[in-house]
Amino acid sequence: MATITRTSTARTSAAKVASAASVLFAIALFWTVASVDVPHKANDAKLLDWWQQSSNQLSGIVSQYCAIAAALLFVVLINYVRTLTAKTDAVQWSAFARSMGLIFSTTLLVSAALRGVIGHMMKIDGEPLPGLDVLRYSTALNYDLIGSVTMTALGLTILAVSVVVVRTVVLAKWFGYVGLVCSVIILVASAAMIGQYTIILSLIWSLCLSVAIWRRPATS
Repeated sequence: MATITRTSTARTSAAKVASAASVLFAIALFWTVASVDVPHKANDAKLLDWWQQSSNQLSGIVSQYCAIAAALLFVVLINYVRTLTAKTDAVQWSAFARSMGLIFSTTLLVSAALRGVIGHMMKIDGEPLPGLDVLRYSTALNYDLIGSVTMTALGLTILAVSVVVVRTVVLAKWFGYVGLVCSVIILVASAAMIGQYTIILSLIWSLCLSVAIWRRPATS
């Protein structure tokens, strides 16, 4: 009886951590993209003026740390899902979800470096503002990374997790269907290299995941 109680308590604690991590991931990912907004199709003078403002340099650093937090929190989430499916017949889908989740976190860390590099150069290293070619290239590279590679990996992760949930019901089945819809839209947008516009869907999915984990019976 004591062993069962300890197991149940550990499971409940892990679920609480994963549920909280899911909410925090949504918040961190939101601020990753919301804290910095480099002007699109700006002329040279406007772009230089934007980067010369200290507040914008700082926002890039804030975005960097938010992206780092989001990447680490997502690893917590995907590992928790993997533990739920360890004894099910969806091992391959679970392994695929974990692999794609790690790729997502890795590319998000690369994006974090791109987001903070200009601000770090100027505010920490005391370097002068790079030239326009560097500013435009680093911005375009980051948008391309997020809009295609990062969101594709996230879409595939959500798809795999959703398939596992629908097949095994380790979490509420409604959550699996929500994930299937979100993943399809994210993957289509990512194929068109505009995946960054579907980040809102990943936030919704993450919050739904938090609810599904929180409401999951400890004995199931």
